[in-house]
Order: sequence, then C-alpha cells, then structure tokens
Amino acid sequence: MLNDSLRQYYESSPWKDSVFCWYPFEDGIPYELVMDAKDFSVEALAAYKNKLGSHGRLLFVYENPFALRYWAGQRTSNTGYPYDTLLGLGNYPLPSKAELQSRLRLAGFEGQKWYYPLTDHYFTREVYSENYLPDEFLNQRFVPYVRNDISLQFDERSLYREVIRGGAFEFMCGSYFVEARVCADDPPCIVDYAAITIYREPAKRFATTVRSDGTVRKTPLHPDGRASLARILRNHEELASLGVNVIELKLEDDSLVMPRLNVPTLWDYWAKKLSEGTFDVQEMVAQFDRIREAIMKAAKTGKCFWELVPANCFYDKENDELIFIDQEYYWENASPDIALTRALWALLYSPAFGMDFRRDSWLELLKARYGLSERFDVLSEQAELKTRAEVFGDMTLLLEQETELAMKQVAESRRYYKVIPAALWLQERGYKCPAIYGFGLRGKTLKRVLDDHGTGVTAVIDQTLHNIGNMEEILSVCNSDVLIVTIYNGDAIREDLSGKITIPVFTLGELIGEQTK
Repeated sequence: MLNDSLRQYYESSPWKDSVFCWYPFEDGIPYELVMDAKDFSVEALAAYKNKLGSHGRLLFVYENPFALRYWAGQRTSNTGYPYDTLLGLGNYPLPSKAELQSRLRLAGFEGQKWYYPLTDHYFTREVYSENYLPDEFLNQRFVPYVRNDISLQFDERSLYREVIRGGAFEFMCGSYFVEARVCADDPPCIVDYAAITIYREPAKRFATTVRSDGTVRKTPLHPDGRASLARILRNHEELASLGVNVIELKLEDDSLVMPRLNVPTLWDYWAKKLSEGTFDVQEMVAQFDRIREAIMKAAKTGKCFWELVPANCFYDKENDELIFIDQEYYWENASPDIALTRALWALLYSPAFGMDFRRDSWLELLKARYGLSERFDVLSEQAELKTRAEVFGDMTLLLEQETELAMKQVAESRRYYKVIPAALWLQERGYKCPAIYGFGLRGKTLKRVLDDHGTGVTAVIDQTLHNIGNMEEILSVCNSDVLIVTIYNGDAIREDLSGKITIPVFTLGELIGEQTK
C-alpha cells in the first residue's frame, strides 16, 4: 500500500511504532504481535495459539481488503489484484472482518476485541473500537493520505462522512487491529479509544487512552515526556486557582489520570448541531464569550494560555458547563488575543463549519465582536508559527506533501488518458501535421499525447505567445493540416476560426466525446 518514498519515511520515523504503542501490555501475560501476516489460515492462527498457552493474547494487525481506498481504485499491497477480486470474484489472501472472526474462533481464540486504527496501521493517529465508534466527522481530526496510483477513480477522503452515516465504517475502515484472547473469560483490553501523537518530537509524544473503567490516561511515549505531564498538572492547578474550569488531574504510574466524561468537546457539539440542522448561532456566540472570559482570567498571570480552545474544551449540556482539558502550553507576556484568535480557528478548520455557507459571516461577526477584525491575520500568523514550533513540528509534512503530489499526478494521468482518443482519431483520418489553439493544461496534455503517439505538433497558437494575430501565416508556414481548439467548451471559437482559416478546425471536446452542456 505504501510507495517507496512513504515506505522509507515510515521505516525511518516513529510512525512504525504507532499502531502498538497505545496498548497497555500487562506483566505476566504472553503476547504475540503480528502485523501484515502472509498466512491467514486457521492452521497458521492455531500455531500462534499453541505458542501462547492458556492465557495468551494475539495482537493481529492487517489492512482491510474492503477499505474505502480500494473502492476508490487501489490494489492490495501484496497481490496487486483490483478490488473486484477482493469482492469475491477470485482468490485473495486478505479476509474480511467477519471471515477472520470465524477463523480465529476455529483456531481457538474465543475472546476478541476489534479496533480500527486511523489513518491506518502504518500512520496511526487514532484507534477506535467496537465500544467507541467515530461520529460522522471522525472527531474532525482524521487526516487520510493518498498515494500516487493511476487506478485511483476518486478521492476517498471526502466520503468517510457518508460511510459513517451509512453504518459502514467497520466494514470500510482502512485497517484492523484485533486482540484475540485464548481464554474467553479473560477480560478484554481496557482501552476503548486512543489518540496518539508519536509523530511529534520525543517530549511531545503521548498516547491518550479512554478506558472502560471510567478514566482517561495520558501516557508519555518517550522518557522526555514525563516533564510535560508535570507541566500540564501545574498549569491546571494554576488555572483552577484563577477560576478557570479545568478537569481534575492526578499523576499516577507515570501517567496523567482524569475522569472519563461522556460528553462531547465543544467543537464536536457544534458539529453535531450543524449536522442535525439545530445549530444556534447565539448559543455559539455565548459559548465563545465564556471562552474569552477564561482566556482573560488566565492572562492575569501574564501568560497567554493558547490551548483554551473549543477542541480542548468539553461541553456538559445538562449543566451548561465548559470544562477545559490538556492545557500544556502558554506564551509568556503574549497578548491573550492570540489565544482568542486560535479559538476562532474552530470555524476555519472544522469540516462541519466548512460545509456551511454561513461560516464566513459567523467568523466576521465574532472577529468584530472581539475587536480582532483588523489584526486577525497578523495574530493568526503569530499563532500558526508558535503552534507549529511548539506542538506539531514537521513530522507530518511528508504525508501532506505526498498526498498533494499524488493528487496532482493522478489528475495529470487522468487528463492524459482522457485525451488519447483525440490522437487516435487524428491518425485514423490521416492528419499528420496538427496545430493546437490554446496552450493551458489541456493544450499541453494534448501535445504530450500527440508527441507520444508519433504525431508532432506543427504549431501552437496562444494569446500568451502573442501569435494570435498572424495565425494564418503561422499555419501556412508550418504546413499544418488541422487545428484543434483545446479550450474547454470552445465551440464558439471553432466557428469563428472556421471562417478565417483554410484548414479544418475541431474542438478537443468533440474528438474525445466530452459533454460540455
């Protein structure tokens, strides 16, 4: 599934440990960790059971052959088969969830708990479970990547919302992590959900796990992270003393422990209201006012606590209470307006708000309300630089760059193959000296296709080349025998040119059967 550059990046980065790092391994229990197995047979699974003894656990991780990415056109990494093979039209090595559940039981693993790593088991940022499934916005933190694959039929990133709405997430997620227990009576893993930041600098790598015992634990994934836990605890104590409502924390076994609150973050609360069509802008404004109040209380220390934002704030609707969490960072002697600006980013970066045409007007309303209109861009730049330096670093940039490059290359490939019928059409009719009118993306693609098919382009007519005026002379000198108008929906241009030049004029659209109306 990974191309060479992503594979190299994965192997040389902390990501390679991300899929297992959140799991709470227990002393005295034998474990077998298997990732991307080659043999999924009952016999192979039974061999693992025999090694583990009566109370062992098999942690089995593999990519889902029915993942949304394969419907989008990708092939399995270990077979190269297209998705129709994966749908049962031929033999394939990767079982569905239901198939592997059955095989594990036949092999003697009666106890099972299934997890869903996201983005997948290579670049794991979050892990959901059967007991903790995502909402339609995937907590608004899902960042899938796309690799270069000419078989890609569509960009699947925008479809996860519909997959979840349709109840198909567990069937179409990217990969699976199954805890298979030899003894069905042994308790399953206590973790129901995990958020992982292993891609950050060592001191900022954590696994935050939501647990079935009613607690949440934030555990460092590197020894340097222990100091960060102590800092978060001090910050919460300081904010509480200033009247800011922060969640209670305690340090226990090198982890920060807090109560599990079965309420959404304010960010997710707004997303749900938008989805339901019950969003109340006045309620949102009132809640932002309370966030601003908390930011100003915190500023009494001379510190700008710039994580006092909707994504780090639970909303208890029953008690109409905002409860801030995870307050690790502050900026000495910085304007509290930087924190308020970051809070307003909730509208800019939320997929839910991005789908609502009213988003920009709400943002302008809030900027004006807090006197940020003239300074918002400057404050945003300061906040962005600070956030990138303090929190995120550059560890995820290659994934973003790889996706951007992949989508560009896929688009180029699509244009190329779409234009091939034009070259064949010209060859079949004996045109050997074509000229092109218009040299944007479509014109350049047509020239490349014609060159690759042995039909050299004799002339290019384009306004940017300043040769529109002497077009007839150019065509004559170049002995062009046909002119192709590559501009989209260029029928009017073709009709105009047909009365001015002696050679035939066609549009690219009509040569490739393009529908323009």
